[in-house]
Amino acid sequence: MGVVLATLGGCGAPLTVEENSPETGAETVGTERAELTTRTVVLTPTADAHVEAASPTTRFGSSSTLKVSRTPEAQMYLRFSGAELPAPGTVTSARLRLFAMNNAAEGVAVHDSTGVHTWNEDVTWNTRPDWSSSWLTSTSGAVSSGTWVELDVSGMYIPSRYYNVDFLLSAKGTDSLTFASSEYSEVGLRPQLVLTVESGSDNPPPPPAPLTLSGAQVSFAASADAFVSADTPNATQGSATTFKVDGAPVQEAYLRFPVQGLTEAVQRAVLRLYVSSGSDDGPSVYALTGLPWNESSVTWSSRPSRTGSAVEDAQGLATGSWVDYDVTDLVRGNGDVSFGLYPTSSDGITFHSRESADAALRPRLMVWTGASKSAPTDACLTRTEYMEDPLSALHDTYAAAAEPDTKFQHRAALRVDADPREEAFLRFDVQLRPERIQRVALRLYAVDGTGNGPRLYRATTFDGATTDWNHRPTPQGEPLVDLGAVARDAWVELDVTNVVTASGTYAFALLPDSTNSVGFTSTDGEEHGILGGAPRLVVTYESAPFCSYRGTKPSGTTAWVRQAGGAEAESSRHVAPAPDGGFAVVTRFSGTGPQHVTSGHSVSLHRADGSVAWTRSFLQAGVVLEKVVVTAVGNVLVAGSYTGAPDLGKGPLPQGSGIVVMKLTPTGTVDWTRGFRAWFDTTEDHFDNPMDVLDLATDAHGSAVLVGTFWGYTDFGTGPVYSGKPFPYDDTYPNSYVLKLQWDGAHLWSRVLATTSLTGTQASSVAVDAGENVIVGGEAGGNTDFGGGVVAARGGFVARYGVGGDFGWARVLSAPRSDVSSVAVLPDQRIAFTGNYNGYLSFAGQSYVSREPDEYDGPRDALVGVLTAAGGDAALRQFAHDGFADMVVDGAGNIVTVQDGAGSLVGLGDVGGLPDTVPQPTLAAFGPALEPKWVRVLGPMFMYGFSLASSPEGLVVAGTLTQALELDGIWYTPQARRSDVLLFKLRK
Repeated sequence: MGVVLATLGGCGAPLTVEENSPETGAETVGTERAELTTRTVVLTPTADAHVEAASPTTRFGSSSTLKVSRTPEAQMYLRFSGAELPAPGTVTSARLRLFAMNNAAEGVAVHDSTGVHTWNEDVTWNTRPDWSSSWLTSTSGAVSSGTWVELDVSGMYIPSRYYNVDFLLSAKGTDSLTFASSEYSEVGLRPQLVLTVESGSDNPPPPPAPLTLSGAQVSFAASADAFVSADTPNATQGSATTFKVDGAPVQEAYLRFPVQGLTEAVQRAVLRLYVSSGSDDGPSVYALTGLPWNESSVTWSSRPSRTGSAVEDAQGLATGSWVDYDVTDLVRGNGDVSFGLYPTSSDGITFHSRESADAALRPRLMVWTGASKSAPTDACLTRTEYMEDPLSALHDTYAAAAEPDTKFQHRAALRVDADPREEAFLRFDVQLRPERIQRVALRLYAVDGTGNGPRLYRATTFDGATTDWNHRPTPQGEPLVDLGAVARDAWVELDVTNVVTASGTYAFALLPDSTNSVGFTSTDGEEHGILGGAPRLVVTYESAPFCSYRGTKPSGTTAWVRQAGGAEAESSRHVAPAPDGGFAVVTRFSGTGPQHVTSGHSVSLHRADGSVAWTRSFLQAGVVLEKVVVTAVGNVLVAGSYTGAPDLGKGPLPQGSGIVVMKLTPTGTVDWTRGFRAWFDTTEDHFDNPMDVLDLATDAHGSAVLVGTFWGYTDFGTGPVYSGKPFPYDDTYPNSYVLKLQWDGAHLWSRVLATTSLTGTQASSVAVDAGENVIVGGEAGGNTDFGGGVVAARGGFVARYGVGGDFGWARVLSAPRSDVSSVAVLPDQRIAFTGNYNGYLSFAGQSYVSREPDEYDGPRDALVGVLTAAGGDAALRQFAHDGFADMVVDGAGNIVTVQDGAGSLVGLGDVGGLPDTVPQPTLAAFGPALEPKWVRVLGPMFMYGFSLASSPEGLVVAGTLTQALELDGIWYTPQARRSDVLLFKLRK
């Protein structure tokens, strides 16, 4: 299930490999184990020795004991090495164990140093490696003779293959200490390195985290519920006080809820049911289709049909517990909504129905929407914003009664169970921000399912490194939350808003409520890449009111908004204007799974009001569509890259890797495709090289003009041309091409922009002026020939080529560490550009200095500038932020940019009010002399793929919606909790 919502109420050889977690499967009724394996591996040294200052030339490598001392000084060394650990997975904890032969008031210090690797058992005091106390890894306290000294060395990286781990030990106190060595006669007392090795390779990545909740919960009672049985096909069960779901005989249940009164977009919806008789494998929830059904008359023979795939699936469900099904994907607004419960096993289950005598146990549909807001009407569009601040746990661990001395702070999962008793603990150090707190939730990710989850308590503070069963935190007070059923591979949110009310330390305990064990991903489990979904204390704030707009209305205000999306994650890639005031959009699909893996693309043509004229999907593997333009007669040109030999509708592209250009007719039919591959051959090998499209433009004749990068050779139709760089290698960047294809795909002209410098020359933007001259912008390496001879300077450049490809001029910015990211043509045919630079820059007779000019890797300041049609300096503005994501010239002839935050730098006054860590798309318009016209700050939104298109009435903005967004008083949420495309028009 998506989310459970709980609210307050031989020498060196491994000696042993122990299976430390049960096999996959249900241990007890209502429990489902995750595919997380935990094993203990015990290693003995491949080498050990000690050295003594009093005997500077003596070798002690064959001694049966090891010694550390401060007076006289003695040090000891141990090495553990091998080709491969016997247990696959990741080392999550390591303990060095030494058997003490005498008493000492203080123990030993363990050091890890790169220099320690240069020793063997012939080491002496005079040949010992250097070391420093700053390399301290772990220490122990007092030591008693005849006991094991155990030191936590988990901070060291220990690979699973070709491991070679060295330790240097020194005495902490004045007492000398003697330990059994690897030559000691009693094998069981020799030094040990005890490793915990964990693997979660079979665990799927977590699904998308729950959306931010800004509004209060609204609860709806069922208006109808019933179940039907295959063995009694004509019987009605709508009046029963319970309903059943089973696989033998097959029984299905249906529920209907009247969702009414919602005024904002749904952010979350949960179907909550009470289990009156449990099951090892609970039912799945589906949407219903087919004929309407009536509670009093529905039978097996007249039952509705399910549609699509399961939106949620429960596993073990305990009697007397609640189960929450996340049905957000099925509840999109007001109206009747029906759900079907379908069996997944023959272990039947019974739920209380709406006819239950106990009203508190009847089915409920709980819905959260965006907080009610009105569109701002004041001059600066004053608004507030809701923001999530997820805090990581400072410590998280668990303690086990069966292993009272074991510390589990590095384990991949936090275990909770009643038999054997296991308790989990989390600690957060909270520094609250000054904004108003809307909600605080402890968010966990369950890797096991249970029919009856744990209870959450406040606890005394603790340190994970010292926590075991005998030294565990103490629960305090009554339980804060009592979890019911918890599904495997699901998010759990426990509301602690009434607890976390001020900055400070907050410790929590998860104590078992049944023998149905459960596990949650730990911080170490995520950090080691074993599992996803580490604990977070998620604080949702409402910001103070802030101005989101400066300027003169209606410029920059919203004309309309359109949201496009479905079951698959979909993201915006590029948007381009159409001649009739409409626009075209390229989007990318990323499947329905938790990980975004490209599954296809779509190209759509929209009318001026944002409605869709047509959409064409391209699901071929190996294709990445990036850019789109619309010609003067309405044809749509699309470009991107490919691998293999995909067929986009006009035959396979040339085998290899390269770029593709495609023409669609005004009705969306594929007219032609062209593929150009990149390669490099040696006498022994053939390399298919990367080749990319970075921008695409068109002219009055419908030509396709592209810029991008490539390695090795390519052939645009006139014979192979060389990029100047054979293939990708370390710390190098590719060179570029400029390509113009005729309206029918025939080659017109092409150029290679090449340098031998490591940075390469990258053409990243292209535009076409009224005379069909081609304007190219990018970043040049030194000694690039743009067509008029080699230019020694490096940095951001703008170059112009004639309609037939003849060289016009090239302008390279004077700052070597600079780039040009976008170019566009103004109505008077001057050239607008955006870019970035670090260092010192001269432009139009003025000097500019970046924030950290003398730092080679210092931040680059953003630039927006204008060149004359002949390439001369006209105007420039500098901004102390990280650059522009896109730039266009709108219908009023203004230069419009988009960036992440920093709206107050535009020059129209303070605007925006969120922390820098929150992505905040900010659009700004500048006049022909770069005077600011207006600036508009949007809510939190994904900046990747954010793009702009000019429109006669202003501009169209395309972005990717990955979380709840409020715009002009209306909430928008991704329909499948993954990502949707959001399109809106701003007035000029």
